[in-house]
Amino acid sequence: MTAYGQAAETLAPARQIVLLYDGAIRRIREARHAIEAGRINDRYQALAKASAIVEGLQGCLDLERGGAIARNLDQLYTYLVLRLARINLEDDVAICDELTARLVELRDSWARIADGDGTDPVPPARREPATAAGLTLTV
Repeated sequence: MTAYGQAAETLAPARQIVLLYDGAIRRIREARHAIEAGRINDRYQALAKASAIVEGLQGCLDLERGGAIARNLDQLYTYLVLRLARINLEDDVAICDELTARLVELRDSWARIADGDGTDPVPPARREPATAAGLTLTV
């Protein structure tokens, strides 16, 4: 079983989302450092990983059940993916900083949800795929 599979079975859904945001943020920061060091391939690889995470989050949205929140996240994720591609075209650390700030804000919001009162009402063995704000995580 992969680490992602274990996380899906043992972590609360909102905590899983926080970890995905952490991964995207980390990859964008890696891309920023790669730009500063002139390491084009490293920049590309880091941005590809960040894009895959954001696209994965977007692909899990349930636009029918998630209502306005899911639709807003869908638009935001589309924007983020387009801006990530722009970094590869322009080597612009300012875009890295912009996207990092946006993702940190989202991550912190999900962390507050994940922290809640500290209890998970559904034991890991009985948990369905994560559904929060129209987002369904499947690993």
